[in-house]
Amino acid sequence: MGILFIDSSSKKIEFGYLEDSGILLKERLDSQNNADTLIYFIREFFKINNIRFDKIEYVSLSNGPGSFTGLRISSAIAKAICYSKGSRFIELSTLDVIANKKKTFKKIVPLVFSNTKTNEFYYSEYIIKEDKIKRTSDYKINMLENIIKDDALYLLNEKITSNFPEEFKNMLTDVSELSNIDSMNELTRASIEENKFGDYKTSEPFYMKDFVPNN
Repeated sequence: MGILFIDSSSKKIEFGYLEDSGILLKERLDSQNNADTLIYFIREFFKINNIRFDKIEYVSLSNGPGSFTGLRISSAIAKAICYSKGSRFIELSTLDVIANKKKTFKKIVPLVFSNTKTNEFYYSEYIIKEDKIKRTSDYKINMLENIIKDDALYLLNEKITSNFPEEFKNMLTDVSELSNIDSMNELTRASIEENKFGDYKTSEPFYMKDFVPNN
């Protein structure tokens, strides 16, 4: 079971491959490279590790919300591989991926930037049930001060910068250094077991149009 994982939803661009043996190989691009170079590094990664592209049985994509350009590029790569190699396609919400990275609190709220100038975020709410995340709200978008209201673990997949309101900085947990690929592996294998696959022909990144502002 060869699974290719791709995540370019943020500045931290990652990909990985799960071999038939169960060994998970992971790669993260350095800060000097962006999503434009992603396909080059995937190709080099496969060459170095002596993996054939026709061994890819599944392509798992972290499909947003997140970086507009990054998501467009990773979506195109995933679709091309599925089309050319006949791989099955799995779409994961980036919010699900982030929530699954740190299951250490009863209630988890992952955050993804929508507008850095106004501190507007995409988010959703989750609980942990039998060591698995369970989404308990719709995917939404709102200002940070309207999101942080109660006792929860607020996860941010980007570095906490100086433009964050001071009163909220200590309430945010930076999980940007934790691999998204490990979380994707767990969610992807669950999708395979449940026979939940997407259609690469109609798939597009998960952007604001899928979110309802929480006025």
